[in-house]
Amino acid sequence: MTSADGQALPFLTRVQVENYSSIASCDVRLGPLTVLAGPNAAGKSNFLDAIRFVRDALNSSPGQALESRGGLQEVLHRDASGQHADRFRIRLEARVPETRRPAFDAIYVLEVGVHPEGDPLPVLRREELLINGMRQGDQFLPEMAQDFGIAWRDDILLPKYARENAEAWALYARLRAMRFYELLTPVLRAVDDTPGGGMTGKTTKTGRPLGEQGEHLARVLAVLAERYPWIKETIDGYLATMIDNAAGLDGVEVPEADLAYVVGRFVGEGGRVAKVDRRSLSEGTLRLAGVLTALFQPNVLVGELPLLGIEEPEISLHPPMLGALYDALIAASGNTQVMVTTQSADLLDNAAADPAHLLVVRDDGSGTQIGPIDEAGRRLLADGVLSLPELLRSGEMRPARATGGAGEGE
Repeated sequence: MTSADGQALPFLTRVQVENYSSIASCDVRLGPLTVLAGPNAAGKSNFLDAIRFVRDALNSSPGQALESRGGLQEVLHRDASGQHADRFRIRLEARVPETRRPAFDAIYVLEVGVHPEGDPLPVLRREELLINGMRQGDQFLPEMAQDFGIAWRDDILLPKYARENAEAWALYARLRAMRFYELLTPVLRAVDDTPGGGMTGKTTKTGRPLGEQGEHLARVLAVLAERYPWIKETIDGYLATMIDNAAGLDGVEVPEADLAYVVGRFVGEGGRVAKVDRRSLSEGTLRLAGVLTALFQPNVLVGELPLLGIEEPEISLHPPMLGALYDALIAASGNTQVMVTTQSADLLDNAAADPAHLLVVRDDGSGTQIGPIDEAGRRLLADGVLSLPELLRSGEMRPARATGGAGEGE
């Protein structure tokens, strides 16, 4: 489902977070492309991780999702005195398209915290689901039977309710399908020997999605070259624009060994194109290929991945080339909702970079603040005093303060 300007209508339209890591409270609205811009350690990754926590909790349980983050105490926000909150709350508003019925609006809330009776294990304090403004069942609140206290627990209820309700299932499936990328060069460079990972003889048009650290890069590139050659040419075109002498990056599959690896193509003397072994490819080449493959992978093209979050796509790239990466972000937002974190002003050095895409993330000592560019910054832009990248470089890009509380609109 796309808008009149060709961008995908955003899956998540609004995110409210309370007491999650460095974020005491935030309430922001999202578009097809959202750029979380701010200095290092401001809390950009924490915002993405709050959304990812919902995904992880739905795939396992809140307790297991917390284990991978170091436990509840590592996630709960601490105030200026060092006091921990006793719970955190994440509220997601979504617009969910349906193939056989009209799209619908949904609100999903998870509140996780310490056990009210002192048990050391974290518990699900509250879980809510609203569809088109209608609350879906009392079973999403902690249970209390006659003569018994509240039944606090760790297991999550949306998957159970989704078995009985088609709209709940559509929301549940899309929340679980969100992907969050923090690409690692050794993973991108490695031979993919995942059993059964090849495409030979298979009818699937997508194969496996790109792993969140860059797993299966070679496999995904091979699928693109075979099934979506025009998209593969687009990726190679971006690589050629942003990496000196690059002509493209290919995935080579070896069916008899059930493995795959990447090979670079570079233009040498006399215009001849030579292949470059994966072990000789630069970090910048591999990371850019990983970012572009994440944005244009087959699972995105067919609508299976409703949201992509990418941590600092500009890492290891030459600053003068970063503006072209913004074009790729906009192009990809025609197929899926895209969110990226950045501290690079060079990424915004593009005529298509729009202040409306930005959420500014700052921490001036009192915790992470997130919001659109404040009035002073918008005035500097409107008067032509500073450009968007200059505003970020100058340190004058600050978030507007939220006017509503995190419970607004329920």
